[in-house]
Amino acid sequence: MLESGKITLEQAREGDAAQLAEISKEAFNSDVNVGAPTRGEDGRPLEEGGPPGYDSPEFQLRMMKLCHYYKIIHDGQIVGGLIASRKKLDHSQIERIFVDPEYHNRGIGTEAMKQVFTKFPDTKVWTLGTPEWNIRTKHFYEKLGFVQIGWTKDEPAWKGRYYEKLMGSNQRYRSLKINELTPDMRGVDIEAKILEISEPRQVRSRTTGKPLKVAEALIADETGTITLTLWNDQIRQAKANDRIRINNGYVTLFRGQKQLNVGRYDQLIFPI
Repeated sequence: MLESGKITLEQAREGDAAQLAEISKEAFNSDVNVGAPTRGEDGRPLEEGGPPGYDSPEFQLRMMKLCHYYKIIHDGQIVGGLIASRKKLDHSQIERIFVDPEYHNRGIGTEAMKQVFTKFPDTKVWTLGTPEWNIRTKHFYEKLGFVQIGWTKDEPAWKGRYYEKLMGSNQRYRSLKINELTPDMRGVDIEAKILEISEPRQVRSRTTGKPLKVAEALIADETGTITLTLWNDQIRQAKANDRIRINNGYVTLFRGQKQLNVGRYDQLIFPI
């Protein structure tokens, strides 16, 4: 194990993008050793791979602009990367962490995570997702105090574990109730049951003109009901009678009725 003083987190810069992409590529390609699927649903062998953009310098640059992207430094060398985002003032999320396989099992990832927690002192809850097959990350996150509270279904071939870590509290992070929602409310965390889902229809993006699929789900808790808008692949994931959790949703008024919205690229969580 390494001494904590040998590990630092520094803000990633444009000139680091190619090196971080290469380290990310090696790190995620090594997942085959910890349960990554080697064959698709059709039985055909899968090529090595990782999450979207994992081997792309352009992706690293985009994340530097959109998120808090840190390079993990060990003895003056970049050995990994950590991407975090702030969902709202008291809720932050680990989007991605990776370490060069040559430096695995030395405590580098653990120390990097501990340091990133200190960079967001107002955060009350941290969340993250990881594939169900990844035995390495399951052990790693649970050792750090993360507790699995649900599943994600972004990938058709497998589910993802959705983890939560509360900072300085033994009480579960409180979600809102439907009767507490008001128009223009943002940063909404809520759990409810899906009663029914409409047939999808096609619309065009107002910004890009690209076709999109949209459907409405009627969701309910003990205090009432509200319509939830679902986009594209979210429609496949959700089914009637599922319990669902929305993080960082927002409320609008449509034809005089309140409507709950989730971003087209945000995750749906299905509580355990």
